Amino acid sequence: MIKFFFTAVFLFSSLYADVSNQMLQLYQKGAYTQACALGVQNFKLIQPNEAYTSLYAFSCLNADQIDRLNTPIRMLNQSSEARANASYFSLLIMQKRLLIQALYDGYPLKQLKLPASSHLLSRIFDFYCKNPQTSNTVKEYTHTSNPRQSYKLYTIQVDRVKTFAIDEYYDKILTKHHVY
Repeated sequence: MIKFFFTAVFLFSSLYADVSNQMLQLYQKGAYTQACALGVQNFKLIQPNEAYTSLYAFSCLNADQIDRLNTPIRMLNQSSEARANASYFSLLIMQKRLLIQALYDGYPLKQLKLPASSHLLSRIFDFYCKNPQTSNTVKEYTHTSNPRQSYKLYTIQVDRVKTFAIDEYYDKILTKHHVY
């Protein structure tokens, strides 16, 4: 019985180490979508470790899969750094939900004051709050510190789910397309 227990513990710990290392390597290579998917598939293994739970969440964030942040937010509560990460992820989810409500339902955000971050979604949220451009279907914004950088915000539907997209431009050349 004891041999079985130690064998199970050894297999579990080697599987955990393999998943954790693989997820870290994918993140470091910039393969955020794959790191996020690996975290989703193996969440039960990485959940006890807040560092790897945060790594999973940041992978999903960088892969524009913001809706996947809900699960790690609940788990990130043991350390100060983990709680700060959970607050950051919660802010971005709230900004996404408020933007969807404003874009589809005309909900006014002009008077709303939320903390800001350097994340693209947060920047666009701030631009929208200051200048909602309600008469335009495509909202265009220029980066305040770099006029060569601009953005377009517009509504889209993905699998019958109402959401929005943000296109990033540099010198009027599309550099990145984000779907939230």
